[in-house]
Amino acid sequence: MSSSSVPGTNVPPVSFPGIASGIDYNAIIQKLTSLTLSQNVSLNAQISTINAANTELIKINSMLNCVQNALGALSDPTLFNAWLATSSNTAEGTATAISGQTPASGTYTILGQTQATATTITNNPAAGHSITDGSPPSDQIILAKSYAAVTPSNGSSVSGNGSITVQGFTLTYNVNIDSIDSILAKLNSDIATGPHPIDAGFNASLDPATGKVTFSSTDKPVTIGAPTDSGNLLDVLKLSSAQVNNTATSGSVTSTSNIGGINQAASFNSSTSAGYVTPVTSGVFTINGVHINISASGDNTASVIARINASSAGVVASYDATTNKITLTSTATGPQTIVLGAAGDTSNFLTAAGLTSASGATTAVGTQASVTVQGPSGVTNTVYSNSDQVTNAIPGVQLNINGFTTPYTVTVGSDSSKLVKALNTFVSAYNAAITEVNNATIPPAVITPQAGSSTTAQSASVGGGVLWNSQIQTVKDELTSLVSGYFGGSLIRDSGSYTSTTTQYNSLADIGLQLSDSFTTLATASTGAQTTSQQQVSTQQMQGTDGTLQPLNVSKFTTALATNPSEVQAIFQGANSLTNNLGIYLGNVTGLPTLLNTSVVGELPAGGVGILQGFENTNTDRIASLSAQIQQVTNDANMQADQLRTEFTATEGQLAVYQSMQSQLSGFFKGNGG
Repeated sequence: MSSSSVPGTNVPPVSFPGIASGIDYNAIIQKLTSLTLSQNVSLNAQISTINAANTELIKINSMLNCVQNALGALSDPTLFNAWLATSSNTAEGTATAISGQTPASGTYTILGQTQATATTITNNPAAGHSITDGSPPSDQIILAKSYAAVTPSNGSSVSGNGSITVQGFTLTYNVNIDSIDSILAKLNSDIATGPHPIDAGFNASLDPATGKVTFSSTDKPVTIGAPTDSGNLLDVLKLSSAQVNNTATSGSVTSTSNIGGINQAASFNSSTSAGYVTPVTSGVFTINGVHINISASGDNTASVIARINASSAGVVASYDATTNKITLTSTATGPQTIVLGAAGDTSNFLTAAGLTSASGATTAVGTQASVTVQGPSGVTNTVYSNSDQVTNAIPGVQLNINGFTTPYTVTVGSDSSKLVKALNTFVSAYNAAITEVNNATIPPAVITPQAGSSTTAQSASVGGGVLWNSQIQTVKDELTSLVSGYFGGSLIRDSGSYTSTTTQYNSLADIGLQLSDSFTTLATASTGAQTTSQQQVSTQQMQGTDGTLQPLNVSKFTTALATNPSEVQAIFQGANSLTNNLGIYLGNVTGLPTLLNTSVVGELPAGGVGILQGFENTNTDRIASLSAQIQQVTNDANMQADQLRTEFTATEGQLAVYQSMQSQLSGFFKGNGG
């Protein structure tokens, strides 16, 4: 029977080889064909090796492109114009170098400083009704309809009443029934003169001149409020944030301001006109040229304040219920002007709120910040600024001042941190690529039988990189030559070679970047083995360089940078610099552009085929040639198998004829008595 392993193209679907001859000629054909095809084993092995080489070339190309990217970052000129300003006391002031400016290095002492303030306009509290205004006076009518500055509330009491605790006595009240006067009278009668007086020296009173309430005692300290209280009567009476003045045997507490005033939650057209003496009208008013719309029926003081703050008027508006005051504060510090009102205004809000000078407002003009600084030379100077971000105290530095307790210093100097980081990134990328090339090109170790061995084994190569015999070694040598060369200045010819005219810093080694001083090889271990297969391979360090760079000596680098920054910069940036020279060469190696400081350096190879891509293309052509050879060997093997099978089949047919004739002759002789 035939099988799929039988070689050739003329294998019948079903065959019984050797019926006539008794010989399995398929087995013979298969053995002979296998001998012919055996040469494909080495050809396929070569293809596998070349494919591995191409994979490695692609990896190295990608890593070298990372080096190009690192060169691009290293070419940024701002790396050599970075400055650092450091404050010795960041609680009092911080310092930052101003971008685009060149500060003056040195240590500056801040001997004194004051912060800038903003211009404020505070309204006339008389713009709001006093609690004693009205007829009858507001303190005599129910709280819900009075001129109380804070909308009175009974709270969430189940009984529907509010409660307040004074001197340990809890009084219930109802804002829809009680007035300020009735509540004060109840406190006096229940605490001081009731059937069971708690504090005979207690008195609760309202001063009609100031509109303030006072709780006092000549016998005991004053206590107000309890966790069980409900409602907001203490807020209404302006006592919740008032200072309590107590001794061991007496005490008093007085409202922080007139109990009357503006009610910021009430609509302007409410029955009390939201507490304004002059009712607010609808329309528009202007602050710093910005129009603010207002509706007497739809707005209240809180909503207008929010609208001012959301506008571009450049002020912050606020209302302090404790003092009954509206304040406008400029968002910019310094002696800025707040311009109120303009021709065409149709709402009287600014006047009704008492914010204009004509209506009794008070203006506090903002002040400038000041800084007294002593420079490195000892000269002292005082400068002024409209803001706390002072840019004229230290050249090229912004000083952000806070409080001031004691003198502090600001140290100004060049900042090499970003440059060191960019340089370390380059070294890391470069070393990774060179290490990959080294590993890929390391030569194999040669193992030979030891002297006196009885073995007949031959010498053999063991280990080695997939590119050990590749031309990429020349790329690595060129990269090593470039990074160890001279940079900066111009080149002059000296005794047949070129050197830089720069005399102090003209190489990476001069600024703290040395090449490595050893490299790795493969070697056989001395194990006493008698055969090559028993011997071991190990790595061995040798003196010399493998082309990688040692870690940056930061101290040496920063010293060079401080000593001669222009020469150090010329090593990395310029016509004869590391970034330019290495960038041009790498563009030819990878076939990819090197972008330095927003421009591509050098010219890319024709068709974008870099040196490594050329190696890959050569390998690919070699693979195609080997594949053609494999196909030719396979075709030859099939032709051989087909020819042998044809010949064996013909022979089998002829034998079958002979065997039939022999059978006939034997029968003839037997039939004739033979």
